[in-house]
Amino acid sequence: MNPTFKQHGLIAALTLALVGCAAPPSRQQDVATAASSRISTTPQRNVTDFTDGLRCMDETFLRYGTRDVTVIMEDLSDSTKKVSAGTRDMMISAISDMTRRSRAIQLNTFGQDANNVVAFLANAKQRGPFGAVPQYNIRGSVSQLDESVLRRQSDLGLALEPLLSAGASRSRQFNVLGFDVSMVQTSNLTLLPGVSSKNIVVIAKEGDALDSQATINKIGINFSTSFQRTDGTAQALRNMVEMSAIELFGRLQKLPYWTCLGVGPDNADIKREMEDWFIGMERGGELVPYFQEQLRNRGFYDGPVDGQISTGLRDAIKAYRRASGFSEVDFVDLAFFSDFLHRPFPPPPAKPFVADVVPPVQQAEVALPPVPPAAPVKSAATAAVAGKKTSPDPAASQGAPGDRRLLLLPIKETFAVGEAVGFHVIPSTSGYLYCYHQDTGGAIRRIFPNRFTRDPRVTANRALTLPGRAAMELRASGGGQESVACFTTPNEIYNSLPAALRWGDFDPLRLQSFDEVAAVFTPITKGRLARAEFRIVTR
Repeated sequence: MNPTFKQHGLIAALTLALVGCAAPPSRQQDVATAASSRISTTPQRNVTDFTDGLRCMDETFLRYGTRDVTVIMEDLSDSTKKVSAGTRDMMISAISDMTRRSRAIQLNTFGQDANNVVAFLANAKQRGPFGAVPQYNIRGSVSQLDESVLRRQSDLGLALEPLLSAGASRSRQFNVLGFDVSMVQTSNLTLLPGVSSKNIVVIAKEGDALDSQATINKIGINFSTSFQRTDGTAQALRNMVEMSAIELFGRLQKLPYWTCLGVGPDNADIKREMEDWFIGMERGGELVPYFQEQLRNRGFYDGPVDGQISTGLRDAIKAYRRASGFSEVDFVDLAFFSDFLHRPFPPPPAKPFVADVVPPVQQAEVALPPVPPAAPVKSAATAAVAGKKTSPDPAASQGAPGDRRLLLLPIKETFAVGEAVGFHVIPSTSGYLYCYHQDTGGAIRRIFPNRFTRDPRVTANRALTLPGRAAMELRASGGGQESVACFTTPNEIYNSLPAALRWGDFDPLRLQSFDEVAAVFTPITKGRLARAEFRIVTR
């Protein structure tokens, strides 16, 4: 063999060995340096994406009874002008994955420009018969891109004149990418305090950037993604967007989102957040309604979500505390609130504790005569209010076991095309009300409860006017048959409904008739179901 080639091989081997000896500090050390104090030295958890976390949030929505969260989203722009990625579309995908089964979130993707929410609010009443607008607006941007915050390079050269000259190098570069997103209430365009997410990812690129790693530090855990391509910034951004979606809606609904990130309640950041929630809800008058809704969802309480403390609510709290290993008192403190958030639900009592407080008459209610013991009156609200007798109409209400009856009275006998439709609902027994509208095309939509009136609880022989004060309108279409049907059940059954009826408010259901709705309700209520309907007559 030619000696020259032997020499060349020896030189190459020596060069590689020296390069290896001159390697820079480890990648994790450099990530910590690049992120400064934002990146801790906690053990690293390798996560390629947050798909499992998004599915976990979907299950959490189901378990906590979350529904009818309606949002519109502005364009999530790139304030740095350096990241070429579809941030808005990433958020849309994340929210879609987060609500596959629960249907808890309704996202309106109207427009893409910065005037998104203003344009939608101006045109909302032209978008269908309900004139309903979303409750919340998501806004945010890629807020930060700091390139080359830390750069390391190692070079090695070797020359054996005149035989050979050889060199080798190894480089490592770190960029910091930031994403901020928050939630705005559309009713007054004000920011919801604490309902925001801000995340920073450190992107490490080695050599010619064919080997990259992105690291997000959150609540003491490093979430990392590795990729083998030059466009790693977009992949890192997607992970940040998915994490932000989990945080944003978890904070909005006061849900233990951290469990979907693999973090326990003993984490210091989580403890502070639960304390912030407790103090804010207590001062804002949200704590009592929150426990009313959740205890009812968990089978311990049967009563309205009105913020009023009743004996039934106190008994429900005591029973839940006892079932959770706390002292049996009717008191909610921070320790119990924290436990209530994350602990698995204990078995409910044989019967929930019933509220003993009759809520006062609201503006949305009217004083109408009680439901008659025989066949209900014909659908004529003016006659009922005046106390006039009308002809019986057996089709106006259908009885059920336990003498459950329901009366529906439209506020007018006929409506002009495009006119707002209203009606009175009078149940014979206290329970939970669900109302549906069938348009001239046959599509069925839930109109009560809805995003504006979440509590379906109704009181016996007390008339409720719908839509009432809700920020929506049901307008008569004309040109075909159009009807409204309502059902009352003895218990809150939303969490027991199949997917066919878990669609959001005002969204078309995959059912063809009110009979199909009743067929779904009947086995869940064990036949204890009252039903009434009326046809919207147009002129």
